[in-house]
Amino acid sequence: MSKKEQKKQKLKRFVVETVSTFAEVYIVHAKDEKEAKFIAENADYNTSKWLGQQVIDISECSDDDVKKLKKRDDYFFDGSAKIDKDGNLFYTDLNGNIKNDRMPTEKVR
Repeated sequence: MSKKEQKKQKLKRFVVETVSTFAEVYIVHAKDEKEAKFIAENADYNTSKWLGQQVIDISECSDDDVKKLKKRDDYFFDGSAKIDKDGNLFYTDLNGNIKNDRMPTEKVR
């Protein structure tokens, strides 16, 4: 597909749900392993390494889906990610208007 054809192609909006896996290390002082586990569950980690991501669901995203996701999480980012013709990742609002005009360009393709 030529760049001109790609530009004319209408992009669809998708919800991609993932599970991310991290290996985290906690250094704690405790009287026994049970207490050490409790402290680690409530403390900030000393180091964290991202191990990967698994897609658990993907589907086209409707306005109703967005409303449900906003209700589910107060931290919901009201935007989406795209890749431009030069292979750069950028963010837009849900209507497609560029939202990250102050963020650095990140080439991903």
